[in-house]
Amino acid sequence: MKKMKKFLFILAALTLGITSGGCGKGDTPEEALKDIQTAIANQDRKLIENRVDVEKFLNNLYGDVTIELADNVETFHKNYPDDPYFRNTPQFIKNYNEEKRNFYMSFVNASVNAYFDRDMKGDNFISLFAIQCANEFKNLCAAMQTKSSEAKIQGDHAIIDFEINGDDSPYGKFLGNLKFRFGFDKDKNNRWHLTKIENLDELMPALVDRAELVWPEYALYQK
Repeated sequence: MKKMKKFLFILAALTLGITSGGCGKGDTPEEALKDIQTAIANQDRKLIENRVDVEKFLNNLYGDVTIELADNVETFHKNYPDDPYFRNTPQFIKNYNEEKRNFYMSFVNASVNAYFDRDMKGDNFISLFAIQCANEFKNLCAAMQTKSSEAKIQGDHAIIDFEINGDDSPYGKFLGNLKFRFGFDKDKNNRWHLTKIENLDELMPALVDRAELVWPEYALYQK
């Protein structure tokens, strides 16, 4: 369970950067980001799905996070030597996360549903956990200030650099400073969609550090 919470925290933190965006006229990457911000602020699932294939985005993100964890497991083991998750080989991390994909993603998807469904009832473990995650996500969103760059467009692909700074609240201090690089792609109807977080290699050390603060799994082994 603690492995799951730690991994889910990393996925949730990576989605924080899409909670605010720039402004623009017409259909631009900035306008797509602005639509996502509005959708999250208003808990409007229909609007966000116009700009993000949520299921595909999260499944791809799961795989990308797994690769970053596996490829850098030796570094993470040096930084957190008491965490048993990082005592394993890169191949073990990849195999383990893939084996648990459906299980982990059931919680991710439930948390997304809880965020956009304000009337969701906590009638089982998964739904209770999902509602808790959704509430924490709202608290984190309320504790940050953001700024973004203009989009750099090359053909049908664009990149927006996006920075989060936490405020002086406990949630804001926990967030600190995070810098995202978002990838957008234009569809055949010339509409832009968020498709990827492109700088996971830069983000992962900070996210793992925060995950260790929230769920120090290895504390059980220090007694």
